[in-house]
Amino acid sequence: MAQNTTARALSMIGMCKKAGRLVSGVPLVCDAVREGRAYLTLYASGASANSVKRITDKCASYDAKIAAIDVTPEELGKAIGKVGAVAAVCTTDRGFAEAILKILNSNI
Repeated sequence: MAQNTTARALSMIGMCKKAGRLVSGVPLVCDAVREGRAYLTLYASGASANSVKRITDKCASYDAKIAAIDVTPEELGKAIGKVGAVAAVCTTDRGFAEAILKILNSNI
């Protein structure tokens, strides 16, 4: 994924957070997927194998959209204003989900 594409996706994720339409952290993301509130789940490609497995298994079970973003958990956390590492986020808004997917798919 091109650096510009990643930066644009992180910017959109930050806007989603400011709009109050973002859930962050593996346990909360899993809850949102289970409840059917997650339109798009994103996980940091640098996340631990356990976190990635939890997220991908949950999304597969509930047929939810999922994508990896080529950043570290620290970079993902910084994009949403958190101090620590964030392995996964999901958007609870269809419009933001479609916009992020469009950005991520633009350079494939």
